[in-house]
Amino acid sequence: MRTRALRHGGFAALLVLLALGLAPTDLAAEVASSVTITGSASVLRELGKTKLKPAVKASLDLDSEGNKNVKGYFRLDSYIGEYVGIDIPRAYLKVRLPWFRLTLGKTRVSWGDGFVFNAGDVVFGSMDTISGGLEGSALRDETAWLAAVYLPLGAFSYLEAVALPYGVPNPEEYTFATSLGDVSPLMPFHSMSGGIRGTFKLGRTTLETGYYATGRTPTEHRPYLSLHGHLLVDWNLSASMAIPQFDPNWEQWEDYLRISAGLFHLVNLGLNRTLSFRLEAAVRPGERWQEATGTEAKGILEWENVPPDPPPPVYGIDLFPEVAFSPTDTLSLQLRSLISPVDLSALNFFSVSWNIYQGLTIFSHLSLPVGDGNDLFQWDQDTLSSWTVGLEFIY
Repeated sequence: MRTRALRHGGFAALLVLLALGLAPTDLAAEVASSVTITGSASVLRELGKTKLKPAVKASLDLDSEGNKNVKGYFRLDSYIGEYVGIDIPRAYLKVRLPWFRLTLGKTRVSWGDGFVFNAGDVVFGSMDTISGGLEGSALRDETAWLAAVYLPLGAFSYLEAVALPYGVPNPEEYTFATSLGDVSPLMPFHSMSGGIRGTFKLGRTTLETGYYATGRTPTEHRPYLSLHGHLLVDWNLSASMAIPQFDPNWEQWEDYLRISAGLFHLVNLGLNRTLSFRLEAAVRPGERWQEATGTEAKGILEWENVPPDPPPPVYGIDLFPEVAFSPTDTLSLQLRSLISPVDLSALNFFSVSWNIYQGLTIFSHLSLPVGDGNDLFQWDQDTLSSWTVGLEFIY
Protein backbone atom coordinates (compact mmCIF):
# COMPACT_ATOMS: atom_id res chain seq x y z
CA MET A 1 0.00 0.00 0.00
CA ARG A 2 1.41 3.39 -0.90
CA THR A 3 1.84 6.08 1.73
CA ARG A 4 -0.85 8.61 1.01
CA ALA A 5 -2.02 11.65 2.84
CA LEU A 6 -5.38 11.96 4.56
CA ARG A 7 -5.95 15.26 2.81
CA HIS A 8 -9.71 14.87 3.14
CA GLY A 9 -9.81 12.49 6.09
CA GLY A 10 -12.06 14.63 8.27
CA PHE A 11 -14.60 14.99 5.50
CA ALA A 12 -14.59 11.21 4.98
CA ALA A 13 -15.58 10.52 8.57
CA LEU A 14 -18.29 13.19 8.37
CA LEU A 15 -19.62 11.64 5.18
CA VAL A 16 -20.03 8.21 6.76
CA LEU A 17 -21.80 9.65 9.79
CA LEU A 18 -24.13 11.48 7.40
CA ALA A 19 -24.84 8.27 5.50
CA LEU A 20 -25.82 6.45 8.65
CA GLY A 21 -27.75 9.43 9.95
CA LEU A 22 -29.98 9.55 6.88
CA ALA A 23 -31.30 6.09 7.60
CA PRO A 24 -34.34 5.64 9.85
CA THR A 25 -33.62 5.33 13.56
CA ASP A 26 -34.41 1.63 13.69
CA LEU A 27 -32.00 0.95 10.81
CA ALA A 28 -29.14 3.32 11.68
CA ALA A 29 -27.59 0.75 14.03
CA GLU A 30 -27.40 -1.92 11.31
CA VAL A 31 -23.78 -1.68 10.31
CA ALA A 32 -21.79 -4.63 8.99
CA SER A 33 -18.17 -4.36 10.06
CA SER A 34 -15.14 -6.43 9.16
CA VAL A 35 -11.44 -6.25 9.97
CA THR A 36 -8.67 -7.68 7.79
CA ILE A 37 -5.19 -8.14 9.26
CA THR A 38 -2.32 -9.30 7.08
CA GLY A 39 1.14 -10.08 8.39
CA SER A 40 3.94 -10.94 5.97
CA ALA A 41 7.69 -11.21 5.57
CA SER A 42 9.46 -10.71 2.26
CA VAL A 43 12.97 -11.55 1.15
CA LEU A 44 14.08 -9.16 -1.59
CA ARG A 45 17.09 -7.62 -3.25
CA GLU A 46 17.90 -3.96 -2.57
CA LEU A 47 21.08 -2.03 -3.37
CA GLY A 48 22.84 -5.27 -4.23
CA LYS A 49 22.02 -6.89 -0.88
CA THR A 50 19.44 -9.46 0.21
CA LYS A 51 17.13 -7.97 2.83
CA LEU A 52 14.18 -9.05 4.99
CA LYS A 53 11.07 -6.87 4.92
CA PRO A 54 8.41 -7.56 7.57
CA ALA A 55 5.06 -5.77 7.24
CA VAL A 56 1.60 -5.63 8.82
CA LYS A 57 -1.49 -4.30 7.06
CA ALA A 58 -4.88 -3.74 8.66
CA SER A 59 -8.19 -2.66 7.13
CA LEU A 60 -11.50 -1.69 8.74
CA ASP A 61 -14.69 -1.82 6.65
CA LEU A 62 -18.02 -0.35 7.76
CA ASP A 63 -21.01 -1.01 5.51
CA SER A 64 -24.55 0.18 6.28
CA GLU A 65 -27.34 -2.39 5.98
CA GLY A 66 -31.11 -2.54 6.20
CA ASN A 67 -32.05 0.33 3.90
CA LYS A 68 -32.07 -0.49 0.18
CA ASN A 69 -32.41 3.20 -0.78
CA VAL A 70 -29.51 4.60 1.24
CA LYS A 71 -26.08 3.06 1.59
CA GLY A 72 -22.99 4.33 3.40
CA TYR A 73 -19.56 2.75 3.21
CA PHE A 74 -16.26 3.55 4.95
CA ARG A 75 -12.85 1.90 4.69
CA LEU A 76 -9.72 2.68 6.70
CA ASP A 77 -6.35 1.16 5.74
CA SER A 78 -3.15 1.19 7.75
CA TYR A 79 0.35 -0.14 7.09
CA ILE A 80 3.40 -0.72 9.29
CA GLY A 81 6.63 -1.75 7.62
CA GLU A 82 9.53 0.24 6.23
CA TYR A 83 7.24 3.23 6.86
CA VAL A 84 3.97 3.86 8.69
CA GLY A 85 1.00 4.83 6.55
CA ILE A 86 -2.73 5.40 6.89
CA ASP A 87 -5.33 6.00 4.20
CA ILE A 88 -9.06 6.28 3.63
CA PRO A 89 -9.45 4.78 0.13
CA ARG A 90 -13.26 4.73 0.23
CA ALA A 91 -15.91 6.75 2.03
CA TYR A 92 -19.13 7.35 0.17
CA LEU A 93 -22.90 7.72 0.27
CA LYS A 94 -25.25 6.20 -2.32
CA VAL A 95 -28.91 7.24 -2.55
CA ARG A 96 -31.56 5.62 -4.76
CA LEU A 97 -34.19 8.20 -5.76
CA PRO A 98 -37.33 7.59 -7.86
CA TRP A 99 -35.74 8.56 -11.20
CA PHE A 100 -32.01 8.31 -10.65
CA ARG A 101 -29.24 7.27 -8.26
CA LEU A 102 -26.74 9.59 -6.62
CA THR A 103 -23.22 8.77 -5.41
CA LEU A 104 -21.21 11.23 -3.33
CA GLY A 105 -17.84 10.70 -1.67
CA LYS A 106 -14.51 9.02 -2.27
CA THR A 107 -14.86 5.98 -4.50
CA ARG A 108 -14.24 4.72 -8.03
CA VAL A 109 -16.33 4.65 -11.19
CA SER A 110 -15.71 1.72 -13.54
CA TRP A 111 -15.85 2.86 -17.15
CA GLY A 112 -14.89 0.44 -19.92
CA ASP A 113 -13.86 -3.15 -19.23
CA GLY A 114 -10.58 -4.83 -18.32
CA PHE A 115 -8.79 -6.25 -15.30
CA VAL A 116 -5.35 -4.71 -15.89
CA PHE A 117 -5.56 -2.83 -19.21
CA ASN A 118 -8.66 -0.77 -19.98
CA ALA A 119 -8.61 2.00 -22.59
CA GLY A 120 -12.18 2.87 -21.59
CA ASP A 121 -11.06 3.93 -18.12
CA VAL A 122 -10.60 7.55 -19.15
CA VAL A 123 -11.23 8.81 -15.61
CA PHE A 124 -8.46 7.05 -13.67
CA GLY A 125 -6.38 5.67 -16.52
CA SER A 126 -5.58 1.96 -16.81
CA MET A 127 -3.16 1.84 -19.73
CA ASP A 128 0.23 2.46 -18.13
CA THR A 129 2.69 -0.36 -17.40
CA ILE A 130 2.26 -1.46 -13.78
CA SER A 131 5.43 -0.68 -11.83
CA GLY A 132 4.43 -2.33 -8.54
CA GLY A 133 3.73 -5.92 -7.56
CA LEU A 134 1.20 -8.20 -9.25
CA GLU A 135 -0.36 -9.51 -6.04
CA GLY A 136 -3.90 -8.67 -5.01
CA SER A 137 -7.42 -9.26 -6.28
CA ALA A 138 -7.51 -5.78 -7.88
CA LEU A 139 -4.46 -4.28 -9.58
CA ARG A 140 -6.22 -1.02 -10.52
CA ASP A 141 -8.04 0.40 -7.51
CA GLU A 142 -7.38 4.15 -7.37
CA THR A 143 -10.19 6.29 -5.98
CA ALA A 144 -11.07 10.00 -5.92
CA TRP A 145 -13.59 12.42 -4.47
CA LEU A 146 -16.51 12.58 -6.88
CA ALA A 147 -20.21 13.03 -7.44
CA ALA A 148 -22.03 10.75 -9.90
CA VAL A 149 -25.60 10.59 -11.20
CA TYR A 150 -26.87 7.29 -12.66
CA LEU A 151 -29.98 7.42 -14.86
CA PRO A 152 -31.44 4.01 -15.91
CA LEU A 153 -32.90 3.90 -19.43
CA GLY A 154 -34.18 0.33 -19.46
CA ALA A 155 -32.84 -3.19 -19.27
CA PHE A 156 -29.02 -3.01 -19.20
CA SER A 157 -29.01 0.57 -20.55
CA TYR A 158 -28.22 3.74 -18.63
CA LEU A 159 -26.52 7.13 -18.61
CA GLU A 160 -23.99 8.18 -15.98
CA ALA A 161 -22.50 11.64 -15.37
CA VAL A 162 -19.56 12.21 -13.04
CA ALA A 163 -17.78 15.27 -11.64
CA LEU A 164 -14.42 15.25 -9.82
CA PRO A 165 -13.80 18.59 -8.05
CA TYR A 166 -10.17 17.71 -7.24
CA GLY A 167 -9.45 15.48 -10.22
CA VAL A 168 -7.61 12.18 -9.74
CA PRO A 169 -5.04 12.60 -6.94
CA ASN A 170 -1.35 11.94 -7.39
CA PRO A 171 -0.57 8.81 -5.29
CA GLU A 172 2.89 10.16 -4.55
CA GLU A 173 1.60 13.17 -2.59
CA TYR A 174 2.60 13.00 1.06
CA THR A 175 1.16 16.18 2.62
CA PHE A 176 -1.19 15.88 5.61
CA ALA A 177 -4.22 18.05 6.18
CA THR A 178 -3.57 20.50 9.01
CA SER A 179 -6.51 22.87 8.66
CA LEU A 180 -10.09 22.94 7.45
CA GLY A 181 -8.94 24.85 4.37
CA ASP A 182 -6.69 21.94 3.43
CA VAL A 183 -9.53 19.47 3.90
CA SER A 184 -11.97 21.25 1.59
CA PRO A 185 -10.26 24.02 -0.41
CA LEU A 186 -12.28 26.18 -2.77
CA MET A 187 -11.82 25.07 -6.38
CA PRO A 188 -12.27 27.22 -9.51
CA PHE A 189 -15.03 25.83 -11.66
CA HIS A 190 -12.78 25.55 -14.74
CA SER A 191 -10.36 23.27 -12.87
CA MET A 192 -12.99 20.60 -12.23
CA SER A 193 -12.95 17.36 -14.22
CA GLY A 194 -16.05 15.55 -15.42
CA GLY A 195 -17.74 13.53 -18.10
CA ILE A 196 -20.68 11.40 -19.17
CA ARG A 197 -21.13 7.90 -20.58
CA GLY A 198 -23.93 5.81 -22.02
CA THR A 199 -24.22 2.02 -21.92
CA PHE A 200 -26.56 0.13 -24.25
CA LYS A 201 -27.32 -3.55 -24.84
CA LEU A 202 -27.10 -4.71 -28.48
CA GLY A 203 -28.03 -8.38 -28.55
CA ARG A 204 -25.26 -10.24 -26.75
CA THR A 205 -22.91 -7.26 -26.96
CA THR A 206 -22.75 -4.28 -24.63
CA LEU A 207 -21.83 -0.96 -26.24
CA GLU A 208 -20.41 1.77 -24.03
CA THR A 209 -19.31 5.22 -25.14
CA GLY A 210 -18.53 8.43 -23.35
CA TYR A 211 -16.46 11.56 -22.92
CA TYR A 212 -14.34 12.91 -20.07
CA ALA A 213 -12.52 16.25 -19.75
CA THR A 214 -9.71 16.92 -17.31
CA GLY A 215 -9.60 20.28 -15.58
CA ARG A 216 -6.00 20.01 -14.39
CA THR A 217 -2.70 19.42 -16.14
CA PRO A 218 -2.63 17.65 -18.49
CA THR A 219 -5.87 19.24 -19.73
CA GLU A 220 -7.33 16.78 -22.22
CA HIS A 221 -10.47 15.72 -24.04
CA ARG A 222 -10.91 11.95 -23.61
CA PRO A 223 -13.59 10.29 -25.78
CA TYR A 224 -13.83 6.50 -25.74
CA LEU A 225 -15.71 3.52 -27.15
CA SER A 226 -15.94 0.11 -25.47
CA LEU A 227 -17.48 -3.22 -26.50
CA HIS A 228 -17.77 -6.35 -24.40
CA GLY A 229 -19.75 -9.56 -24.53
CA HIS A 230 -19.56 -13.35 -24.59
CA LEU A 231 -18.73 -15.60 -27.53
CA LEU A 232 -17.37 -18.90 -26.19
CA VAL A 233 -15.32 -16.70 -23.84
CA ASP A 234 -15.84 -13.30 -22.21
CA TRP A 235 -14.23 -10.64 -24.42
CA ASN A 236 -13.73 -6.88 -24.39
CA LEU A 237 -12.34 -4.28 -26.81
CA SER A 238 -11.88 -0.59 -26.01
CA ALA A 239 -10.35 2.46 -27.68
CA SER A 240 -9.86 6.00 -26.40
CA MET A 241 -8.02 9.19 -27.22
CA ALA A 242 -6.35 11.74 -24.95
CA ILE A 243 -6.49 14.93 -27.03
CA PRO A 244 -4.86 18.13 -25.69
CA GLN A 245 -7.45 20.83 -25.14
CA PHE A 246 -5.16 23.41 -26.71
CA ASP A 247 -3.36 23.15 -30.07
CA PRO A 248 -3.53 19.39 -30.73
CA ASN A 249 -1.17 18.12 -33.43
CA TRP A 250 -3.36 15.93 -35.63
CA GLU A 251 -0.40 14.89 -37.75
CA GLN A 252 0.61 12.78 -34.76
CA TRP A 253 -2.87 11.51 -33.92
CA GLU A 254 -1.49 8.07 -33.07
CA ASP A 255 0.16 9.62 -29.98
CA TYR A 256 -3.32 10.25 -28.56
CA LEU A 257 -4.77 6.78 -29.28
CA ARG A 258 -4.98 3.90 -26.80
CA ILE A 259 -6.44 0.43 -27.48
CA SER A 260 -7.05 -2.47 -25.08
CA ALA A 261 -8.44 -5.96 -25.58
CA GLY A 262 -9.04 -8.91 -23.29
CA LEU A 263 -10.29 -12.50 -23.07
CA PHE A 264 -11.41 -14.43 -19.98
CA HIS A 265 -12.74 -17.95 -19.51
CA LEU A 266 -13.68 -19.88 -16.38
CA VAL A 267 -13.96 -23.68 -16.49
CA ASN A 268 -15.84 -25.57 -13.76
CA LEU A 269 -14.09 -28.94 -13.42
CA GLY A 270 -16.52 -30.31 -10.82
CA LEU A 271 -15.84 -31.37 -7.22
CA ASN A 272 -15.19 -27.71 -6.27
CA ARG A 273 -12.37 -27.44 -8.82
CA THR A 274 -12.05 -24.46 -11.18
CA LEU A 275 -9.61 -23.35 -13.84
CA SER A 276 -9.53 -19.85 -15.35
CA PHE A 277 -7.59 -18.20 -18.17
CA ARG A 278 -7.10 -14.50 -18.87
CA LEU A 279 -5.21 -12.61 -21.57
CA GLU A 280 -5.15 -8.82 -21.92
CA ALA A 281 -3.24 -6.46 -24.20
CA ALA A 282 -2.52 -2.73 -24.17
CA VAL A 283 -1.62 -1.10 -27.49
CA ARG A 284 -0.16 2.41 -27.72
CA PRO A 285 0.36 3.11 -31.44
CA GLY A 286 2.34 6.31 -30.96
CA GLU A 287 4.85 4.96 -28.46
CA ARG A 288 8.17 3.20 -29.00
CA TRP A 289 8.20 -0.01 -31.08
CA GLN A 290 11.96 -0.59 -30.91
CA GLU A 291 13.95 -1.49 -27.82
CA ALA A 292 15.56 1.48 -26.06
CA THR A 293 19.35 1.59 -25.85
CA GLY A 294 21.98 3.70 -24.13
CA THR A 295 20.78 6.33 -21.66
CA GLU A 296 17.16 5.85 -22.81
CA ALA A 297 17.13 2.25 -21.55
CA LYS A 298 15.86 2.16 -17.97
CA GLY A 299 14.33 -0.37 -15.63
CA ILE A 300 10.71 0.16 -14.64
CA LEU A 301 11.75 1.25 -11.11
CA GLU A 302 14.91 3.20 -11.95
CA TRP A 303 13.35 6.62 -12.47
CA GLU A 304 14.06 9.11 -9.70
CA ASN A 305 11.36 11.52 -10.96
CA VAL A 306 13.83 14.39 -10.85
CA PRO A 307 14.24 16.45 -14.07
CA PRO A 308 16.05 16.22 -16.40
CA ASP A 309 16.24 12.48 -15.66
CA PRO A 310 14.01 10.87 -18.35
CA PRO A 311 11.43 8.26 -17.30
CA PRO A 312 11.62 4.61 -18.40
CA PRO A 313 10.62 4.04 -22.04
CA VAL A 314 6.97 3.47 -22.88
CA TYR A 315 6.59 0.70 -25.44
CA GLY A 316 3.81 0.22 -27.95
CA ILE A 317 2.42 -3.00 -26.51
CA ASP A 318 2.13 -4.84 -23.17
CA LEU A 319 0.59 -8.25 -22.48
CA PHE A 320 -0.92 -9.70 -19.31
CA PRO A 321 -1.61 -13.48 -19.24
CA GLU A 322 -3.02 -15.19 -16.13
CA VAL A 323 -3.85 -18.79 -15.21
CA ALA A 324 -5.57 -19.68 -11.93
CA PHE A 325 -6.37 -23.17 -10.65
CA SER A 326 -8.31 -24.19 -7.54
CA PRO A 327 -8.03 -27.94 -6.90
CA THR A 328 -10.25 -27.56 -3.83
CA ASP A 329 -12.47 -24.84 -2.40
CA THR A 330 -9.70 -23.90 0.09
CA LEU A 331 -6.56 -24.06 -2.11
CA SER A 332 -5.67 -21.70 -4.96
CA LEU A 333 -2.70 -21.56 -7.35
CA GLN A 334 -2.03 -18.61 -9.64
CA LEU A 335 0.44 -17.58 -12.35
CA ARG A 336 0.54 -14.04 -13.73
CA SER A 337 2.97 -12.28 -16.07
CA LEU A 338 3.41 -8.72 -17.26
CA ILE A 339 5.18 -9.03 -20.60
CA SER A 340 6.92 -6.35 -22.65
CA PRO A 341 7.19 -7.93 -26.14
CA VAL A 342 9.28 -5.09 -27.61
CA ASP A 343 12.29 -5.66 -25.33
CA LEU A 344 11.41 -9.32 -24.59
CA SER A 345 11.29 -8.87 -20.80
CA ALA A 346 8.66 -9.90 -18.28
CA LEU A 347 7.70 -9.78 -14.62
CA ASN A 348 6.42 -13.21 -13.51
CA PHE A 349 4.31 -13.82 -10.42
CA PHE A 350 3.56 -17.20 -8.81
CA SER A 351 1.25 -17.50 -5.80
CA VAL A 352 -0.41 -20.13 -3.63
CA SER A 353 -2.99 -19.59 -0.89
CA TRP A 354 -4.64 -22.01 1.52
CA ASN A 355 -7.70 -21.19 3.59
CA ILE A 356 -6.79 -23.19 6.71
CA TYR A 357 -9.73 -22.16 8.88
CA GLN A 358 -12.71 -19.92 8.34
CA GLY A 359 -11.28 -16.42 7.86
CA LEU A 360 -7.63 -17.52 8.17
CA THR A 361 -5.48 -17.90 5.02
CA ILE A 362 -1.80 -18.69 4.65
CA PHE A 363 -0.19 -17.50 1.42
CA SER A 364 3.11 -17.32 -0.39
CA HIS A 365 4.11 -15.65 -3.62
CA LEU A 366 7.25 -15.33 -5.70
CA SER A 367 8.05 -12.45 -8.06
CA LEU A 368 10.73 -13.02 -10.72
CA PRO A 369 11.73 -10.57 -13.49
CA VAL A 370 13.21 -11.88 -16.73
CA GLY A 371 15.26 -9.38 -18.74
CA ASP A 372 18.76 -8.06 -19.36
CA GLY A 373 20.34 -4.78 -18.34
CA ASN A 374 18.57 -2.71 -21.03
CA ASP A 375 15.05 -4.00 -20.35
CA LEU A 376 12.10 -2.71 -18.35
CA PHE A 377 12.08 -5.82 -16.15
CA GLN A 378 15.80 -6.33 -15.48
CA TRP A 379 16.55 -9.54 -13.61
CA ASP A 380 18.75 -7.75 -11.04
CA GLN A 381 16.53 -4.69 -10.51
CA ASP A 382 15.94 -3.77 -6.86
CA THR A 383 12.75 -5.10 -5.22
CA LEU A 384 11.40 -6.76 -8.39
CA SER A 385 12.73 -10.16 -7.25
CA SER A 386 11.04 -11.16 -4.00
CA TRP A 387 9.61 -14.08 -2.05
CA THR A 388 6.82 -13.43 0.44
CA VAL A 389 5.05 -15.60 3.03
CA GLY A 390 2.26 -14.45 5.30
CA LEU A 391 -1.06 -14.92 7.06
CA GLU A 392 -4.35 -13.08 6.54
CA PHE A 393 -7.22 -13.10 9.02
CA ILE A 394 -10.67 -11.66 8.36
CA TYR A 395 -13.20 -11.29 11.17
